[in-house]
Amino acid sequence: MASKKPRAQANTTPAVPLTTSKTSLRRYFGEKPEPESKSKMAAVEKSPAYSAPSSPAPSESSLEGNDLKTLLSQLPSKLDLELMFSKMERSFGDKLQSLHEEVSQIGHRVQTLEEEGEASALHLTNIQSLQQTHNEAILFLQRKIEDLDNRGRRNNLRIRGFPETQQGETEDIILLLTGLFNKILGRPLDTVIKFDRAHRALRPRALPQDKPRDIICKIHHFPLKEAILQKDKHLREIKHDDHKVLIFQDLAQSTLIARRALRPITTALSDMNIRYRWAYPFALVVTQQGTTYSISTPAEVQAFQQALKLPKAAVEDWTGLTLGQTSHASQKNKWQRTPKKRRRRIPSGNEQTTSPRGTTSRPT
Repeated sequence: MASKKPRAQANTTPAVPLTTSKTSLRRYFGEKPEPESKSKMAAVEKSPAYSAPSSPAPSESSLEGNDLKTLLSQLPSKLDLELMFSKMERSFGDKLQSLHEEVSQIGHRVQTLEEEGEASALHLTNIQSLQQTHNEAILFLQRKIEDLDNRGRRNNLRIRGFPETQQGETEDIILLLTGLFNKILGRPLDTVIKFDRAHRALRPRALPQDKPRDIICKIHHFPLKEAILQKDKHLREIKHDDHKVLIFQDLAQSTLIARRALRPITTALSDMNIRYRWAYPFALVVTQQGTTYSISTPAEVQAFQQALKLPKAAVEDWTGLTLGQTSHASQKNKWQRTPKKRRRRIPSGNEQTTSPRGTTSRPT
């Protein structure tokens, strides 16, 4: 028998575990490789006789290329991006339209408020102008009434310094004034002077320690009253029964208030040796070099000071009225609606786009 050759034992290599591309690509995506699980069982050694035939292992570069193509195929296409942008544009367009409507409503309300404000400002200007006219008319009437009041007092004199009698005693005021005026005029003390009336100031009787009330008298003849005042100006001091007596022209209360308010002006005139006089209706009059300057209302004070080169002094408004220029409302920028701009619309994937050259193209 022919001898049989022993069959050569096939050279076998242990199986090589297949490596996936995920293990090699994980480092590009920040993933960590999964740790290999270790079995608690004892490792079993396989004999080379029972091992499966080995197949050639694929290269790592080919596996990475296949997975990269798979990932790239899953990325959105140009059409998907255009559809997504079109949805975003419609969503933003709806929100912007709502916002535009709200801004338009606010603009309409602002415009309405501005129109109402302008109407109120115009109405206020008209009221101020009307008030100015009323103030001027009131001042004119006040001056008229003041002049009538002073004309009614033109024969009156006010005497200050006579002590009052005790409570219950009567005093003969006419006899007292007759002796005083005759003494001033240098006539016999028993010369008859005709009085229309004579009395104390109409207020409660003063206490013994207080100043006595003034005596107000009306002399029937105006020239006699003027002669008494002229004589009084030349006398330094008048005494009667050891009492210092002062004589004044009886004036309306409004005239006294005005003279008190103009005291800074009269003081400056006296300091500069400028003569002045009081006129009726009420006015402060100064005549220099044939030119007459006067103050009758608070608005004339500044021009009077500048004309006579007087130092500036604050003078109160004795009329109680504000006679000045009315303030006009300032012009402000009105609400303006901005024209709506046309937005460029991004075409959807199914629509054709036309290039500037006129060629039609379809998105790929």
